[in-house]
Amino acid sequence: IMALVAGFIILQLRRSLGRKGGYDGKGDHGSDSKPQKKDAPQDNIVSIKNSLNQDDRPTKAPHQKNDVGVPKSSPFYATLEKINSFDKDFTLSSFIDGAEYAYGFILSAFWEGNCKTLGNHLSRDVLGEFEGVINDMKVAGQTFDNVLNDIEKIELNDASINGTMAEITIKFNSHMTVVIKNEDGSVAHGDPEKVLSVVDIWTFCRDVARDDPNWTLVATSNE
Repeated sequence: IMALVAGFIILQLRRSLGRKGGYDGKGDHGSDSKPQKKDAPQDNIVSIKNSLNQDDRPTKAPHQKNDVGVPKSSPFYATLEKINSFDKDFTLSSFIDGAEYAYGFILSAFWEGNCKTLGNHLSRDVLGEFEGVINDMKVAGQTFDNVLNDIEKIELNDASINGTMAEITIKFNSHMTVVIKNEDGSVAHGDPEKVLSVVDIWTFCRDVARDDPNWTLVATSNE
């Protein structure tokens, strides 16, 4: 079974992800349903090769005021423009850069069992699910030995804003090696020689009226 972000085998068994959690510091926001997915036009797709290396990333071109990074015909233009009205530095390109980094960073912290680091970037509900898996792994004497090989494509999947609370949903197409090892080093799940294609959908939330530019991961699902 290939579960959420490929290493989340136990999470799928728990059948507990895909719920929308709260925004850190503000309590719980939104419904308990999965984020609604829209068919995003090709303008909202960014192809990335070997993008985990910061030095390989292209230098971002300076953007003009209100240049949110999508055409006015995009179904997401109005929402992104409204976010930009609160945060003049916001563009789709800058957000995707941050989301790309967060994807690898959060996965690494999860696989390492680093709950302290995860707590700075996840909503309470999502953190609780991750911590549950980490604790289950410890009890079983198992560890992740996963490798995120590359992120092939990042796609804007949805965007909304309610008052000053903005949510952006991103679809990540990546390749990774998924392995769970026992305490003695033997392989419990997965194949260290097999690279899997993984599609993850993550929703990030932020109060754009606040000076804090960081976004919180509030929902996760996979295809």
